[in-house]
Amino acid sequence: MPGLRGLGVKHEWVNMKNNSRSAAGKTPALKYISMINGRIAAIRKDTPAITRLAERMAQPLLEGGTLFIPHVADYWPSEFCGRAGGLMGVKSWSFEAKSGKDVGFLALTDPRRPDARAEQELKKHVDGDGQLFVLGRKQDLPAGVPAGRFAGFTGDVAADDGLYGHDGVRPLASLRPFEQLVRGWVTTGELIAAFTRAGRMPVIWMSIWLEGAAARNACFMRMGNLGEPSPNAPLFHDDYFVPALGRGFVAGEFLREVESIVGVLAGQAGALAKAGAWMADAARTGHKIHSVAAGHSYPAILQRPSKETYPIEWGRAASGIPAAVPPTLGQGDVALHFGYGPVNVDHVRQVLDRGVRFVHCSPYGRPAQLKNHRNFIWLDLPWRPADQTVDVPGYSARILPTSSSVDTVAYFAMVAEMAEALGWK
Repeated sequence: MPGLRGLGVKHEWVNMKNNSRSAAGKTPALKYISMINGRIAAIRKDTPAITRLAERMAQPLLEGGTLFIPHVADYWPSEFCGRAGGLMGVKSWSFEAKSGKDVGFLALTDPRRPDARAEQELKKHVDGDGQLFVLGRKQDLPAGVPAGRFAGFTGDVAADDGLYGHDGVRPLASLRPFEQLVRGWVTTGELIAAFTRAGRMPVIWMSIWLEGAAARNACFMRMGNLGEPSPNAPLFHDDYFVPALGRGFVAGEFLREVESIVGVLAGQAGALAKAGAWMADAARTGHKIHSVAAGHSYPAILQRPSKETYPIEWGRAASGIPAAVPPTLGQGDVALHFGYGPVNVDHVRQVLDRGVRFVHCSPYGRPAQLKNHRNFIWLDLPWRPADQTVDVPGYSARILPTSSSVDTVAYFAMVAEMAEALGWK
């Protein structure tokens, strides 16, 4: 895998088109992964339309407009803004468009669950200035919101597409989070490419996990002494040349990488099934199932009806294991941690010494000194360390993160196994 060149970590790539286990749906995880591969194929087919939408987004921004991310779906401003491989010069939260050249890129909430706050925020931007582009489908707009007010839609799956349900939560293994994340980043990649074809390169966040990134990123911050300092980067570099990226190139590279990592995950069906069995056992016996993803989207992207009815407890994003696995977890509890940094072996051992069943992954690979343990499952999810995926020739930072997309597949594959083991349909 390109994400781990030079790290000495081996990975198994599985071509899902020729994987009879997936086609037959012999395990819940593989059935879910097969559905994910179908969604990747659908997004690839939709790429020309997404590219055209991105070009429409680019034009007013090239003319001086501001790119902003309305706070409609809770997770999207956090996922999109301040993200390694993403755009620096973006406004979010309280920003309101001031002209027709301003471009808002928003995600819709689950249309099955009315959300007064989200609808009020959407109405504010519908009534305001600016061009609005939607990560979603026009049929998922709230009642009374005119679809003609929006400049374009990326497409999406239905909110009820997926597998299993329980206690008012359906589907438990949902396709929509993956779909929104991937379509959102594919659109962003094609937007960046459209900028390059117009002779402009946007300013990209470099991951703080890379040496020198903090100083490099700070160089682009505009700060004065008339108020409290706050990051305010420009959308574009001045006088910076990169070759024009062709239509569909960035989307194709990103989808290829996501598909490849999903293939590696499919080769770990046994580990996914074992993790699901642990989770089901914890649910039966009244123990905790606790999950943390060291990213920007969870748990908000789940749009849980309530914390009480959702069968898995979610903690706040944390890269370090001590923060991701709270001290309240003990014998018989299950912890899932989708890590971001190198593995601290001593911290893993401390969790296992408490009797916690621990599922863990890191893009840096499994250290040789991390030995097998009956209560430990290592998942191999080899996205690029620092979480920046697509090369732009002549530029210092790659673009587009994959971690949230592939972590999502791994999480819901384990949830599918748990649901099947518990007899949930």
